[in-house]
Amino acid sequence: MNGSIKVKTLAVTISLLAGSQSALALTPWVNGTPDVLVYTSGGAAQDQAYAAAVAKKLAAPGSLDTFEDENGSTVGGRFAGYYFTGAASLPNNLAGKKIFLEKRSHGAAGYGAVPLAGGLGIDHLNIFIPDDPTNAGTVGSAKSAAWVANGSKKWKAAITTNGATNGQSSWKNYVLSDVKSHGGFLGVDAEALLLNGTQNYPDPVKEISQASGTTPGWALNLTSADLDSRGVTRHATGGLVYGVGVTLDLYKALQAAQWYSGKLPADANSKIGEYTDERYIPSLNRNFLAAVLSGQIKEWSDVKVDDGSATGLPLNHASILATAGLSATPPSNYKVAVGRRNTGAAIGAVAYAKLLNYPFVDKAFSPAGNTSNTAAVENLPATKPIVKSPAGARATDNLLVDWQTASNSSTLNPASKKYWGLAVHSGDRNGAQPNNSPSQPWRYVKIDGFTPTISNVASGDYPYWAEGQVLARSEADIAADSLTTGDVGGNADAKRSLLLEFANALGSSDVAVDVNANLVHPFGQSGVFATTRTDATATVSIPFDSANPVVGLSHNNGDGYTHLGIAPTPYKNGAAVQNTIELK
Repeated sequence: MNGSIKVKTLAVTISLLAGSQSALALTPWVNGTPDVLVYTSGGAAQDQAYAAAVAKKLAAPGSLDTFEDENGSTVGGRFAGYYFTGAASLPNNLAGKKIFLEKRSHGAAGYGAVPLAGGLGIDHLNIFIPDDPTNAGTVGSAKSAAWVANGSKKWKAAITTNGATNGQSSWKNYVLSDVKSHGGFLGVDAEALLLNGTQNYPDPVKEISQASGTTPGWALNLTSADLDSRGVTRHATGGLVYGVGVTLDLYKALQAAQWYSGKLPADANSKIGEYTDERYIPSLNRNFLAAVLSGQIKEWSDVKVDDGSATGLPLNHASILATAGLSATPPSNYKVAVGRRNTGAAIGAVAYAKLLNYPFVDKAFSPAGNTSNTAAVENLPATKPIVKSPAGARATDNLLVDWQTASNSSTLNPASKKYWGLAVHSGDRNGAQPNNSPSQPWRYVKIDGFTPTISNVASGDYPYWAEGQVLARSEADIAADSLTTGDVGGNADAKRSLLLEFANALGSSDVAVDVNANLVHPFGQSGVFATTRTDATATVSIPFDSANPVVGLSHNNGDGYTHLGIAPTPYKNGAAVQNTIELK
């Protein structure tokens, strides 16, 4: 017996032992194919909320097994699958059924919209393909040594384009199927992404199962009207807090500069690096962020600080560096480094709308174009800022770390130079956990004087947030699909029913409470939240109560949809006596 088979035998044994303690736990090699299988695709911004919605609202207690793609050394990068028994509280076509709900994050939020509007087949995680196609009675990629144990009722597999080292020379086709998504999940409304000719419209990415090339049939002219024509419905979910992250040295320089200008307390010069007391966290206003994000500022020396003198100080002045405790040795001549996002990413679309009014206002500045990703270009004099578009929240983490440490784990810092960098980001990264301790050398900053917390969103003071959407194909459209590898029966009514239950779960305050328990920054609670638009029984707490994460604002203008391009206003649901908003 070879090593990989021994590992797999042990993993299966562990699974069987676990099953004896919790008979409901489901794996394909023990329980076979599901009664209901649903494929979804979209953005990673809601990954934690997605998992919590499954565990808290959809799965019967003790029944959930999770299968995740291991992308390099990190699990959960592109695909995940949840195999569980439907909770008793679900409709009859789901309660007690064996359910597999798959989540594709590869390609970001745009892949939750374009494939549904265009009726495209894309790669999806399928853990039920027989290890031997001639033996239909043996299902589950674990029989091909693909899946290995990764904790209690958790499994992982390293899906690569070049095969794997754990049992198959090229087994990607044992875990991926080219099928249509039944639903999409977005961190913003689909209408905002399906805007032709803008930086919001998604470009295709490479399909893992193909030797080369991007998603076949990808169209660049779809709109939300195409969703309507296919009978795809859009259901608002709760909101998400987004944030602006800066490298640690830039954070300290901003603290020193705003102490000089009197924007921070008088003792801020002795509090450099402080991140717990929000009085000492530096703030960037929307106009400043717009200037940087649109590429109008090429060097940090072009940023002047009012210290009371006739000319002011450049941000990299020796006095500011000394106060910040930074070396006078310049990091790459103090070029401005900007992290935006790949096209079709909700994080980018929300940032562009909130900071640049793009593309919703005529003649609005667009986000700056990317810098060529070569060391030779980055070594040139600063004629424009360094601009990169990481393809995911984790990739943005890596980019900020690379700019701070002069490394290139992101592959987006080819000269391995140190920069003072700034990036638009999700609001739940780097130390947003129970111990409140940032583990990476970058920090969030305030926008217009307010930190990225749900409390500041609820009072209308923090602008960088949006509501999400779940897209669901019509029952008739699902039923019309010919059966393809990886789909199980018709069950169109059950598939659509699961998508609607999932959308409701993502908009509920109790799911938000579960998610947010691990998303507490030193300066306050970030994460996801219900709105009075998405939870008909939700009421607003004033002051904000993290045990009741409900925001009374919505981007809904009365047509049943949310719209990123409009200002959020109070939304009165059936449980509210009147519109309510807190004034801070």
